[in-house]
Amino acid sequence: MKKKVLQCTFIAGISISSTGFAASCGDTDVIYNLFDMANEEIFHNGEGTPGPRRLVTEQTSNIISFSTKRIIQATASDINSLDVKITKLDGSRFGGKTTLVVCSTAENGAVTKHWEFSVRGGRRYIGDSWSRRLTNIKNQKVSVRLLGNSPTGRARFKIDLIRPTGEGRVWQPIKTTHSQPVPGFADVHVHQAASLAFSAGWYWGDHSVGPLNARAHACDGYNHANLTPLGIEVNELVAPHPDKIYGYPTFNDWPKWSDIKHQQVTEQWLKQAHDNGLNLMVASLVNNQWVSAAMIASGNHNNKLSPADMEAVKRQINSLKKMAEQSNWYEIVRDPWEARRAIEAGKLAVVLAVEASDIMSRSDGSWLQQLHDFYDMGVRSIQIAHQSNTIFAGAAYHRDVMKVNSQIKSWFDRDIDYASGGNGVNNPLGLTNEGSALISEMMRLNMLIDIAHLSLNTQRSVYQLAKAKQYYPLFNSHTRIDNLLLPEDKEVLKEHVTTDETLEYVRQTGGVLGLRTGEEGMKSYTPFSDAAVTNNCDGSSRSFTQFYQYANDRNVKVAFASDFNGFITQMPPRFGAEACASAVDESQRQQQATAQGSMPAGPSWYTEFNRKGLAHIGLLPGLLHDMNNLGADTNNIGNSAEGFVQMWERIYDTSRTKIN
Repeated sequence: MKKKVLQCTFIAGISISSTGFAASCGDTDVIYNLFDMANEEIFHNGEGTPGPRRLVTEQTSNIISFSTKRIIQATASDINSLDVKITKLDGSRFGGKTTLVVCSTAENGAVTKHWEFSVRGGRRYIGDSWSRRLTNIKNQKVSVRLLGNSPTGRARFKIDLIRPTGEGRVWQPIKTTHSQPVPGFADVHVHQAASLAFSAGWYWGDHSVGPLNARAHACDGYNHANLTPLGIEVNELVAPHPDKIYGYPTFNDWPKWSDIKHQQVTEQWLKQAHDNGLNLMVASLVNNQWVSAAMIASGNHNNKLSPADMEAVKRQINSLKKMAEQSNWYEIVRDPWEARRAIEAGKLAVVLAVEASDIMSRSDGSWLQQLHDFYDMGVRSIQIAHQSNTIFAGAAYHRDVMKVNSQIKSWFDRDIDYASGGNGVNNPLGLTNEGSALISEMMRLNMLIDIAHLSLNTQRSVYQLAKAKQYYPLFNSHTRIDNLLLPEDKEVLKEHVTTDETLEYVRQTGGVLGLRTGEEGMKSYTPFSDAAVTNNCDGSSRSFTQFYQYANDRNVKVAFASDFNGFITQMPPRFGAEACASAVDESQRQQQATAQGSMPAGPSWYTEFNRKGLAHIGLLPGLLHDMNNLGADTNNIGNSAEGFVQMWERIYDTSRTKIN
């Protein structure tokens, strides 16, 4: 017999059940605290979670007699319409009648009821579904409230959020013909919106559109990046900094190459970089729930922001989309031809990527549906592991604390493995079955495959998948060359490096290698055909040029990988009080600084780079300028915007083969 579907009456955009009962949306305002963070780790946003749950895709909820459940989106919608599908999965034999209310909440707190209906109890309607398209919900948070109306019994429902243009449909690019290569260089790893990560408790300053006096004003040294309220006083990294508070207008204290607590990518600094050659940027959306938890516990956080990794990613996407709407020089691109058109129009082409530790976990629903949702939001690259192991892959060991992080994470999440064996350098864990399925699906969607932060075992498996797909391009968004690292840095970085083996994975597939602009000194390198650059200023542009020339000699496309706002220091200058700051001691530093001679003349941004190093993204053109002044052939990295676009176009080339 065909099952009956509940009939509803719809009035003025509000759905009221035929019973005439009108329920409210309930309290949709959520404050996030350490209790919520602990529950997130313990219950994984599951049905046992106390208090309101985060509304995510493909979510289930049990409702018992005379109870209520609130499930609320933690991040506002980036689109104007969304389909909500509700399915009754189960119910007790008697009782279990349920009313469901679907609402949305605007930024100003105004609540709109979109839909209300009741489902009779008992075993009736199990397997039946009800759907409604919500409209005018951009920048609003959707919520679902379930009310158990019977004195006995229970029912269980599945709630699915469906993006009208999502569900795994492959983006169809408009392929245009271009007679000239795009000009300029690329930075393939920038955490532009990191001030919205880590519960907005770590980075001070703002990346969004607005004047510097509002985006880079002074902090007080205590109101961010400070864990001393927890009794943690390990080192300066987590301590207050009342003597280093001044950004605008003097910029006496920050931005600075050695600072990891303040904004390095304001709108003005990014525009300065673009005006001087930066034409393509990969905006890496970042978070780490453990850091978020620490910020919540310290009290230095925005309690309106969910600490969950995927929620942090979504709000960063929303913020960058808003910036694109407000700027005539900044454009988020979804395919290589969009990138070409944007650059030719004088814009900065921005590619959205994801780098988070708890990537697409079960707390946020089906990973496949999450992937499709992020893809529909414009994301074109996702790292399948970051600082710790995931359900998809083993992460590259680097810094011993990250190994401990993976072990602790496995205690809380039964889906994540941890291997205690190995040689102390390489993580024994590689690509999981789910990881293989994820990579295959990303390839079907023509996404960029980033092997940064993956264990060597994982990289080997990913390469085999790429090889089987006609050498599908692989790229490494940020790395260092293992053969040129000094012993003390190799000890720290372990397998989070590029070896000759993994460099070949990138070269053979036509990928791009993103070179980190960090403070590490390098071994000297004599290039095959280029002029050798004297390696006599540790950590500076001279050090960077050594491993640029190493990669360039091996015919691999390269790009800058600054990692600005990435919890990591940048390149020190060649001149001034902090010249050659990575030297082994002060005596060596002074000798190296003296060897640099007089500061060369040049544009103001080059002079600032020479004095400050890579203090902010606006000085990145200064690094390229200095490499040229030092005599290096910068054709590869100087035209890396074209190199990146060529890699991206190769994904769509069905006749591609191995690059010999």
